[in-house]
Amino acid sequence: MATFAKAAFIGIIAALAAVIAEQFLAVTASLFFQREIMPAVYANLNFFLVAAAIIEEAIKYFAASRILRRIFGLERFKFIFAAVTAGLFFGLTEAYFILLSNGKKISDIKSLDGETLFSLLTVILTHVLTTLLISVLIAGRQEKNRLDALKTILPPTFVHLLVNFLIIQKGDFTNWLVGIVLGTTFVTSAAIIMFNLRELD
Repeated sequence: MATFAKAAFIGIIAALAAVIAEQFLAVTASLFFQREIMPAVYANLNFFLVAAAIIEEAIKYFAASRILRRIFGLERFKFIFAAVTAGLFFGLTEAYFILLSNGKKISDIKSLDGETLFSLLTVILTHVLTTLLISVLIAGRQEKNRLDALKTILPPTFVHLLVNFLIIQKGDFTNWLVGIVLGTTFVTSAAIIMFNLRELD
């Protein structure tokens, strides 16, 4: 139980680190382009939104591979479950910051419209499932090489960007597509586990 409490804490810290890194990127870009970057940057899919997804997935990869894996020494399903816990609290922390940035509190959730609630739930599920994908890719590695980090970060980053793109489109059909993307991510992760069950470490 203590391990998963630590994993939850790691998820919160990772989310805070991502926020700091993204704010630093926005400030740097604002100085370079001599104009305000935030918050308009999240209104459409552009370089900054792509960079934010890469930053978040890279930080989650670092948290899983360096902290949960090496420092805590977690293996197999204990490692995967701890990583998913970290991903859940990463998503909850990000959802909390989204509420704050819109002048809302946790107690205001009941008054939010369906579209906003769907977006918040999507944020949380995206982080849970991309962290799941990261963890099973790490646990299922057959051989280690220099490109491991890149090969592990790219798939969840693609999922993250695809979900962001669909949310930005805002439509009933795109909501179904979001569900399909997240469902496919879960099935892919489950398949990796099944096909590498004996080799998981």
